[in-house]
Amino acid sequence: MLLIKSLRFDILKAVMIFTFAIFLAACSDDNSPSGPEGSPSKISGRISSQSSSPNIMAKSSSLAGAVVTLAQVQTNGSLKTVSNQSVQTDVSGKFVVETNLSGTNNLIVVAEQGTTKWKAIVSAVVKSGTTVYAPPLNEESSVEADVFIKVVSQGLSNVVSAADIKLLLNAEAAAQIKGNASAEAQFISAVRTKAEASAQAASNTYFGFSSSLIQTMAAARSEACASLDAGLYMSGDTNNEIEENHKNYFSAVISAYASNNITAASYAQLMRIELSAFTNAIASMNTEAKLSLVKNYFARYSLVLDSAISQQFQAAGATSARLNAVASAGASLYASIKNCTSEDQIDAAFVQYRSAIKSQLLLTLNTYASSINTLDASINASGSTKTILKAALSIGAAVNAIVDAYVVFYNSIKASTQTALTGASSAQINAASHIMILSNVN
Repeated sequence: MLLIKSLRFDILKAVMIFTFAIFLAACSDDNSPSGPEGSPSKISGRISSQSSSPNIMAKSSSLAGAVVTLAQVQTNGSLKTVSNQSVQTDVSGKFVVETNLSGTNNLIVVAEQGTTKWKAIVSAVVKSGTTVYAPPLNEESSVEADVFIKVVSQGLSNVVSAADIKLLLNAEAAAQIKGNASAEAQFISAVRTKAEASAQAASNTYFGFSSSLIQTMAAARSEACASLDAGLYMSGDTNNEIEENHKNYFSAVISAYASNNITAASYAQLMRIELSAFTNAIASMNTEAKLSLVKNYFARYSLVLDSAISQQFQAAGATSARLNAVASAGASLYASIKNCTSEDQIDAAFVQYRSAIKSQLLLTLNTYASSINTLDASINASGSTKTILKAALSIGAAVNAIVDAYVVFYNSIKASTQTALTGASSAQINAASHIMILSNVN
């Protein structure tokens, strides 16, 4: 029961943080109501304590005095200063920069100290009389900003979002891309491919998302990303705190999707299609950079997968003990991926996860255990739809081929589960089909 309560608390906490961050974004620094129309917009930020370099960051006091400006990325990739004036960071590296712009995006905060320069994308839309937050400025945020500048200059900002860049890059991946023009170009191309796969899949009849709903989903991710930035600004710079803020991001997106009748299962299935399109697109990237990106993406995906499967077990009528075991399997998957040193180890982590989930499904729907075992064996047999799916995902596969292969697989498992669980309730069949899809898709 402890793990179930923890899972529910994490989602509740994420929603509270998400709501609180939106509230903060609607307030000025002194938490007063929004100022009159025409009053400056404010962006609060700080240089990360992990930005230290031996020559200029030997003491915490050296975080003070960095000159900060706000810039808007132009279509040619240049940065146009839009802050009312430059400001300096205080002793803790914090700053508040103002602009007369309102309702504007494509903004980047730039901080300079000596020969060192940091940048960060401002995900929130600035508005008159309000304060929004930039994420902590460090090497990772600087790489993200440099990538975003290129995205805008290439006319891809309507396809590749700042949220995509921030979620797909972590410190390890950013370090691999930094200064590597080829890896950076491949990353941008891969994010574009991911976005194209997402758009095609979302509009496929399997998901059936309308164009307005797809826009709503994108807006939810953007709002969650702005809240992520605020959360990172307000917390410390330890790896645990950073990861907790990213977990809160996905919980907030799942909650926002749910309010629009999009289940976590649909989110996870769509995300898996995106992930395959992305990983195929970086196949020729150098080994270290590719592994860093793949690990980060799979770790993020595992958070959505865990939530989706947990919800389906609840729908199937699982006991508290079964739900605890499912949550434990999800936590183990996430930890295993974070510690992987090869893509083979990532695959092995999912094999172990599949086994754990299958065991809990057999216990949850024990009346149909024999049918579930037969179904699982069929899915994983030579020449099965799973084998066909993997073959279709070969390097160089076109986006539409990837989407079609997944849709065929998803529909096949749904139909097979319906046949295998004759006599089960519609809720049990629906839940089991999603569990079998999500646990077998890797």
